[in-house]
Amino acid sequence: MKSFKQSAFSRFFTRFPKLLLAGLMYSISLAVFTGIFFLISRLTGFNNVIIWGLGIIPSTPFLAGLVMVIRKYAIEKLDVPIIRTFFTAVKENLKTFILHGVITYVIVACSFFAILYYYTLSTDDPVFGSVLTLYLLFTALLLVMMFYVPIMTITYELRTWDIYKNSFLLIFGKILRNLIAFIAVIIVTGMALLALIFSDGAMFWITTGIIVILYPLIFCYIVNSIIAKGLQESVGPFVGINSDIELTEADMEHEKEIVANTDSTSDYIFVNGKMVKNTAKNKDEDK
Repeated sequence: MKSFKQSAFSRFFTRFPKLLLAGLMYSISLAVFTGIFFLISRLTGFNNVIIWGLGIIPSTPFLAGLVMVIRKYAIEKLDVPIIRTFFTAVKENLKTFILHGVITYVIVACSFFAILYYYTLSTDDPVFGSVLTLYLLFTALLLVMMFYVPIMTITYELRTWDIYKNSFLLIFGKILRNLIAFIAVIIVTGMALLALIFSDGAMFWITTGIIVILYPLIFCYIVNSIIAKGLQESVGPFVGINSDIELTEADMEHEKEIVANTDSTSDYIFVNGKMVKNTAKNKDEDK
């Protein structure tokens, strides 16, 4: 019974008001930036979804805050201060997540055009239906890869290339968990779309508002809760990483000493529960 109370499923409901605050902060940022680009598109005459989607880029750093809060509550089982944890993660990962935002935008934009293009062609020629199926599969693989990028970025001190390389490898390394997460996302997305389709008038806008507020939180919570164990098995543990307990100067000097004296030939090593760059290897190579 105690283990159930500490499960990610149970903590979602018992800590829902706090999690909702984190989800709301991200949803507001996404809505504001999307609204800005929507206004720009109307004023400039380039009124299309590709321009509206540019809001993804500046809002992505706020995703770091949401994922960090979810990691703390759902995976590490820690009741940390929401606002401080959220904005600390945003600040520490600002530049990297802007880059993630650009990459996400490119993936979304290209996938949107390609799927629409091949779908249109498939209505006249069944051959393009096969091409559309293959592209949908490719898009699904990219989506699963992007499941890992945010949580890996806020957790491990890895180069951007290594983040994407490891995320891609984990598509095939943890197939069962990825499949469960993907199906869960499809179910939640389907329910949201059905709610929009079967609502009308004022109810449509109310439903839209609820989805904007809740969907990012539910999406991130489900995905990160499911993939967390596989990620820790493949890369390293979360517990103790980026905790609110600050390291003393002695702790930091001890950490540097461990790194400097390590005999590992790996590019990255684990020190005090986190993955750091192996500077000792670089020194050996210089010699």
